[in-house]
Parts: sequence; C-alpha cells; structure tokens
Amino acid sequence: MSKHPLDHDRGESKGRMAKFTAAEKAEMPSNASKDLQKRARTQGDGKLKAYTKIEKTGTA
Repeated sequence: MSKHPLDHDRGESKGRMAKFTAAEKAEMPSNASKDLQKRARTQGDGKLKAYTKIEKTGTA
C-alpha cells in the first residue's frame, strides 16, 4: 500500500520548516509572555478554596 499523496516528501518542506523555526526562535520569548512575567500575581487562594468546597459538598 502506498502513502497518501500528502505524505510524500517533495523536498520543499525542509526549507519552509527551517524558515518557520528561524522566525519562531527570533520571537522567543514573545512579548506576551514577557508581559505575563511582569504582571503581579493575584493574591490569595480563592480558587483553591472554591474547588475544595465543591469537592467536599458538591456545590459552590
């Protein structure tokens, strides 16, 4: 049984992949992740308390 036509390597994908990875590496870390690292963390454990309450009682 032969491969599906889309599974055949035509030699073009290597060059395209190299350009894609170079572009991705140039943007690392992205501005969005830098902004998240600068942002202050939320205080408290409100979500943890809510989840444990749901687990114990079955309701929020």
